[in-house]
Amino acid sequence: MSVSAPHASVIVRTKDSGRTLAAVLSRLRAQTIPAEIIVVDSGSSDDTLAIARERANSVIEIAADSFSYGRALNVGAAAACAPFHFALSSHSCPPDDQWLERSLSHYDRPDVAATSGVPNAPGSPEPLLGTYYQTPADAVRHPWWGLSNTGSSWRAEVWATFPFDERLPACEDKEWGLRVLAAGWTIALDSTLSVSDGHRRAQGIACLYRRTRRESCAIGSFMPLPQFTARDLLREWFCEIPADAPLGGWRRRLSHYRLAELLGKYQGLRERELAPPAAVAAQVRTAPAGPRGSAEDA
Repeated sequence: MSVSAPHASVIVRTKDSGRTLAAVLSRLRAQTIPAEIIVVDSGSSDDTLAIARERANSVIEIAADSFSYGRALNVGAAAACAPFHFALSSHSCPPDDQWLERSLSHYDRPDVAATSGVPNAPGSPEPLLGTYYQTPADAVRHPWWGLSNTGSSWRAEVWATFPFDERLPACEDKEWGLRVLAAGWTIALDSTLSVSDGHRRAQGIACLYRRTRRESCAIGSFMPLPQFTARDLLREWFCEIPADAPLGGWRRRLSHYRLAELLGKYQGLRERELAPPAAVAAQVRTAPAGPRGSAEDA
């Protein structure tokens, strides 16, 4: 397949994604903006590659033992032709056929480096209304919130200066966002761009625990997070529940998925380096204004 002079290139990372990939690629083909689709596969043994070769513009294979989330994205971005790159999970369909178009509209603001969908306002269970332009202070104050490569986009020119960190086992999106914000850009966060992350729980409790543990260890390696004690775990489990949660919040408190995530967070932060580098966070605190305009909220 070929797309002449595409305005958007979508990078889809895959491994044994045969159950979901066809639907994801079909939704991408139905977008109002024609896109180049690049599948980066890391050792699938099911029918993923056959589906990808039939429906994508290009398929790139990397060895499973050399995989990292950041490396897969860098490989895909290096092969992309468009001025705007998208990352989309092979388990997550765009919410509608205008997903690409809505994302691209945010780049009318010249200091926007990237876009992503987030359902909630920072530090709150309340839904995010409108577009939120993330600041460096937001990244420090809410390190778990922000850019997610489950469904995101970025300017190709920004990626050329700031490629993803291939050494990280997870959270390459949060680390990338931190560096980009520190350089004076902003990130447009829009709830209408959100894609499903249900695959996190669909893979089972043990996988969810390992994933959250890996993410927590990774984010703790580049962000100077405070110590997360057993008391903090219990406080988050018991207290951080929306006031209007059904049954007084006990359904959420007793969720085995949520407990797996909290235990993974606790263990992952315990395993981080005793003195994680804080250079990036120091940069964030002294970040200049955006190279193409203000990075303040609008």
